[in-house]
Amino acid sequence: LHTLREVNSGTFQLQNMGYNAKYVHGMGVSLVAMGSLNIVLGIGADVGFGVMGAYTIFHYLSAPIWCGIFVVITGILGICSGKNPTSRGLMVAFLVMGIFNILFTITLLSLASIGAPIDGNNCFGDDVCTAAAVALHVVNAVLALAETVMGFVGAVMSCCGLASPTIDDKAPLVGTQGPHGQAVFVIMPSGVQYTTGAGDGGQQVFIAQTPHHMQGYYGAVDPPTETIPPETKTKPPA
Repeated sequence: LHTLREVNSGTFQLQNMGYNAKYVHGMGVSLVAMGSLNIVLGIGADVGFGVMGAYTIFHYLSAPIWCGIFVVITGILGICSGKNPTSRGLMVAFLVMGIFNILFTITLLSLASIGAPIDGNNCFGDDVCTAAAVALHVVNAVLALAETVMGFVGAVMSCCGLASPTIDDKAPLVGTQGPHGQAVFVIMPSGVQYTTGAGDGGQQVFIAQTPHHMQGYYGAVDPPTETIPPETKTKPPA
């Protein structure tokens, strides 16, 4: 199933109901932000504890850095897919990276949960080192949990989008007003020429110059209570 999304005044775009482009785009932005924060915290921990000479072995694994890189890549694909919701190639890429995102962030969550108490004890009584080691692991664990959930949601949305029937996203979309005041949108297949005319009841209709199958989509909240005769949508040439 697909819905209509107004991208500009009078310009509409078919949107996959199982793949909400707005949510995917927002999710991508969030993943890029959180993944970047992971990378910054990982680099800061490596440099800071290295200068202090602390034996914080779990921080030295640099899990936030290499996990954050995958999260950022997943987020970039989410942003691109949100801007091009009809691209199945981007859906597949977002799905694959979403699965990798889940695996890597679960690993980061596990390492941060285990490393917090161990690295805190390896500071040998240095309160500043202990507090910093534990705090950084906790922040990375919280970020990893959120990233895992987003990766799962993104993967599910990608599956729903790929399971939906394909449409001709290059077909012109034209609209008019139906007999009951609702908006009627008609997808004109690529290559079909058409003109406009007056149908029964005075509403505007679109007349294909060559016989071709066309589909109509109702974009209003209140659909008509009676069946619109086929001739109000298409009319053979005189």
